[in-house]
Amino acid sequence: MRPQCLSSSRVDLMPVPPKEVPDGLTPKGYKRLAALYNLMGCQKQAVEALTRSRDVRRALASTVGDDLAEDEKETGMREGMKFSLNLLKLWRKAAGEAGDDEFAALQNRYGSESDGDAAIEIRQQLITLGVPEEEADKYLDKLLESMTELKNSDPPPLDVPEGLSASEYYEYGLRYKELGWTEQARDALGMAIEADPSGEHGKLAASYLRTKIPRHPVPLVAEQTNIHGFNQLCDGNECGARETFEALIAEYPDFEWPYGNLGCLFIQMGDVSKAKRILRKALDINPHYVNAWLHTARAEALDGNFEKSYECLNRVIEIDPDETSIEGIKKLVDEIAVNEEG
Repeated sequence: MRPQCLSSSRVDLMPVPPKEVPDGLTPKGYKRLAALYNLMGCQKQAVEALTRSRDVRRALASTVGDDLAEDEKETGMREGMKFSLNLLKLWRKAAGEAGDDEFAALQNRYGSESDGDAAIEIRQQLITLGVPEEEADKYLDKLLESMTELKNSDPPPLDVPEGLSASEYYEYGLRYKELGWTEQARDALGMAIEADPSGEHGKLAASYLRTKIPRHPVPLVAEQTNIHGFNQLCDGNECGARETFEALIAEYPDFEWPYGNLGCLFIQMGDVSKAKRILRKALDINPHYVNAWLHTARAEALDGNFEKSYECLNRVIEIDPDETSIEGIKKLVDEIAVNEEG
């Protein structure tokens, strides 16, 4: 039985915003809305909200200098988000759309533009952000060259090689993980730990194994089905993605990743209470599952529970202090919390 899709109208459940950016807000209201959309993973709506904030501010302008300064700041934020979306789109295409839940914070509907259009937009966004045209062209050339190499590169061997160093095993572990081959990644990381348990790469492998690899072994079909569900979500097929993740959970109840992806889907759809329940199940399976803590931090902030959100982020710092998503999420929570108090 197919799951029922959630309604796209959620105005009555603020602070979670509706799927369509509403009319009639103040510049401050639109700016707060942009932060909320960012936490939901709805970058296109966030860009639109920032654009409306600028337009309303200009319409109400009384002091040109202040407004220009704020416009420049919001233009940078807006173009930065557009740049991230186009960059992720190109990388995802080059990688054969082999995404996993690490990309969840930037999940969005990409639209129907071609790769060439995305590259042109990236160039224009770099120029808008102040990068000279010559430097923008050089950056784009190197970027496309790297993506071509990625697309044409051979995958690692199906069986983990023997006789390598800890650093080589660690790098293999990362490559296997990128392909969604989590059991080969588990083996390679375990070999790195065994080769140098107290050294740099042995410790890195132990941390990565604990936080980025499923706690329990899962078959390749489960990994590939999870990737399929993720790609359905990225393509805007929310109902199909939900059905995929729920079927996967029913068949492999100890596999935490589909719980994390389903929780992220519920956040994007605006059902924060369901998101928190499903993410709690993921953390019951694996308390070191970093992405589930990050998604829970987003959900708690959207629910107005800022202290709980900060607690989740602090938990991530304890588990993996090198996690790069912490700062960006914290800034969004800070902005929403301040505006809520004001």
